Formats: sequence, structure tokens, C-alpha cells
Amino acid sequence: MDIYKKQRQVGQGTYGSVFVGAHKRTGEIVALKRINTEQEENGFPITAIREVKILKALRHENIVTLKEIVTSKEQGGDFPKNVFMVFEYLEYDLFGVLESPEIRLTQDHVKSWSKQLLSGVHYMHRNKVIHRDLKASNLLVNKKGELKIADLGLARSWNSDMKRLTNRVITLWYRPPELLLGCHEYTPKIDMWSVGCIVAEMFRRSGFLRGRDEATQLELIFNTCGHPTAETWPDIGKSCRLWKTFRPKEGEQPHPRRLRESLKTNLPNPRWMTESALDLIENMMVLNPANRWSAEKALLADYFFDDPAVKEASQLSMRFPVDSMHEWEHRRKHEKMMAARQAPQKG
Repeated sequence: MDIYKKQRQVGQGTYGSVFVGAHKRTGEIVALKRINTEQEENGFPITAIREVKILKALRHENIVTLKEIVTSKEQGGDFPKNVFMVFEYLEYDLFGVLESPEIRLTQDHVKSWSKQLLSGVHYMHRNKVIHRDLKASNLLVNKKGELKIADLGLARSWNSDMKRLTNRVITLWYRPPELLLGCHEYTPKIDMWSVGCIVAEMFRRSGFLRGRDEATQLELIFNTCGHPTAETWPDIGKSCRLWKTFRPKEGEQPHPRRLRESLKTNLPNPRWMTESALDLIENMMVLNPANRWSAEKALLADYFFDDPAVKEASQLSMRFPVDSMHEWEHRRKHEKMMAARQAPQKG
């Protein structure tokens, strides 16, 4: 680590901390993701190896760039004690932006970032990679208005012959019904459900379907998107082993689909949620993955061709009153504020 100087922590990843750092010679600001080799029996987490391999194969303006891998001098057994993945640095993540009330967003931001997200996802899927953890905090944004997909720790290469994939992936609020219903044979369409949730979140500036656990998450999905039926999802019983547990009981009325109504509630700017915006989210949040839109199809949605025209990243107003904000920083700030509020009460 002679090359980079660590400055401050901005995140906590699956297998280590994330820091802002600077190149000692050039002064270039980077993100340093530490991979803690000491916790691992075999020295190096398999997820990190997979992430490096995938990032090396992907090159796209909406996917974060892995610059290099550097190691510390200290040894931890057979491996260097610390290994750092060096990434380009982006000042914000989408969670930090949406949760900071002082940041004023326009519908141009929502439209452009939705398109940039779909462009990155389409590129990944075309290259047979599923992300498996798309959420607001894994989408980075820089001061140029560019959105980039990050944290590919759960990503994997995929092909249609794969029969037994783990379904313990995707953060709960962004997890599609097929995974919650125990499906092991899934497709890149699992990412598209997450994208639908993220786009809805941008309009609302808060989470959309926020369950406490897997059962309440499914309940929320069915209350909002209706129950699957034999017509809408013919092979659900075969592909989803838990469907028999969660299907409507004998004599119980199945829930109707009321997603559009839900998407129109609790909006800071109801005008932005146009019919074409509703169509886009609705088609990405179809229960049956076979009928869910692909990223390629979503990029052709009317929403991106309606007024106002979708803006390039460089045309977005990025004069935000905060210099940087990531989920981890936001949570720390919130914890400090809560502690300060409680201190006088204790006194």
C-alpha cells in the first residue's frame, strides 16, 4: 500500500471496509475496498475472486471501473494481511442522495439515472452476468451526473443450463417473488424486479416494498401486485416449491393487482409519475419472470421518449449542497444525531 494513502472510511462491504484514498504521486482520488484475508480459512474470499474476475471482463460507462489490486506489506499467513481493490471514486451513492433532504432532485435526474441503470444492466445481461444485489446503495453517482453499478460481490456468470443456483441473494426489499418462493432455477430477470423497485424509489425518495422478513415481504408483494394465477404464471407450482405454503387458502379471495395505485401514493412530485413512467415500472415488476421486461425492452419504453427528453449525464444539474454522501456515511450521521438527541434526556 505504498502507492495510496487512506483518507476516510465511506462504506462497509461484504468482506471489508471501503475507504477514500489518494494516489501518493498523482493525487488521484480513488475508492479502496479492503479484502480482509485473515477472516478466511483459505486466505481469499471466493466472492472477492469472483468479483475481480467479473469486473475485469466488464467495461461499460455505467459499471464502476476496477483500476488495480494492491497489497499491504504485512503478511497474514500465506497471504498479504490486506488486499485492496482500487476503484474509481464516485462522490455519492443513490441511497445517500435519496435520503438527503437538502439535495434537490428534478425529474431529469430520475429519468437519466433510470436510463443509465438500465444501460448498465443490459450490458451485464448481454454478457451473461447477473448482479444479484441491485439496490440504491450499490449504485454510485459522481459530480458529473454519471450513475455506475457497483458491488458485484454477489454477481455471477450465468447460462440457461444452470439448474441449482442459490436463492439467498438480493437484499430483501429488492428481492423478486420467485426467489422468495424458493426458486433455484432463475434468470437475469431477477435483476429487473430490483430495477423496478429502485426506479419507484427514485420517484418516492423512500423505499417501496419494505418487509421485515421473507413472509411479510411476500405479503407486501401480493397485496400490491396481486396473487399469481394459473393464467398469469402457469408453472409457478413446478418452479417455486414454497408456492403451496403462500398461495391463497381454500375459499380465500386472491388479491387483485393494484400496483399502479400504490405507485401513485406518497409522491413528493406526483406530476412526474406519468402514465409512461407507470408502464415502465409495472412491466419490470411483473410477478412471472417469463413475462417481466428485459433491460433491452425497458430501454425502449415510451417513458424515455416522452417529454421532457432524457438528458445526458453531463446535462444534469449536480450542484448539490453536500460534497459526498454514501449509505454508510448517512447512517453514521443519523446515529450521531439520535445520540445527541438522547443525551439531554439522560442528563
